[in-house]
Amino acid sequence: MAHSVEEHLGMRASEYDRVIRTFIPGYEAMQATQLQWLATTMPETGVVVDLGGGTGALAQAIAERFPRVHIQVWDTDPQMLAVAEQRLRRYGDRVALVQRSFYEPLPEAHAYVASLALHHIREEEQKRRLYAQIFRSLHASGIFLNGDCVMNSSPLAEAEYFRTWEAFMGSAGISPEEAKRHFAAWAKEDRYFSITAELTMLAEAGFPFPDCFWKQGPIAVYGGYKLPN
Repeated sequence: MAHSVEEHLGMRASEYDRVIRTFIPGYEAMQATQLQWLATTMPETGVVVDLGGGTGALAQAIAERFPRVHIQVWDTDPQMLAVAEQRLRRYGDRVALVQRSFYEPLPEAHAYVASLALHHIREEEQKRRLYAQIFRSLHASGIFLNGDCVMNSSPLAEAEYFRTWEAFMGSAGISPEEAKRHFAAWAKEDRYFSITAELTMLAEAGFPFPDCFWKQGPIAVYGGYKLPN
């Protein structure tokens, strides 16, 4: 499944890293949390696969934090990968850019990460299959860390999430009307499951102790370890 950030978010790929910070509460904390938990299990020369890695922002942070780790950045959007190539070329053969969907067969790795990508999976069964494939592809003791938007099944809680999300966007100069237009446009492609549903799917995929490692309003980092037998 091809995905174009230009069509979905209405911005050029080169603008993504600036604009996303006006859309997503706690963006920097989300990334920092992923690095923190990667450090609990990442071998010195391990392999990380970044699913829907876009402009390579998370991959760059990983490359800097773990100077001997190898990273694969998977994305279907050639414009985003072109930005990633410029950003990541300094790391040489430690980073590979792969124009491929996360629905395709996955390689073995010590960690899988994703940032604001897996909400494009609208069907629950597709997400279940992906989580199961990630679990099978992980080395023990590997980790999966997903930074993404989650919602609550309660209409009251969901309304409050959107209210606080809209307020955050307002602090970045986005009007309430514009924020609501963004939410409506994103809903045509995206689906935000609850954190409870996400953790349940991870448990069913084989992760023995799935967890939410950080959360700010509708944005969370969650995942789990694959433990040795």
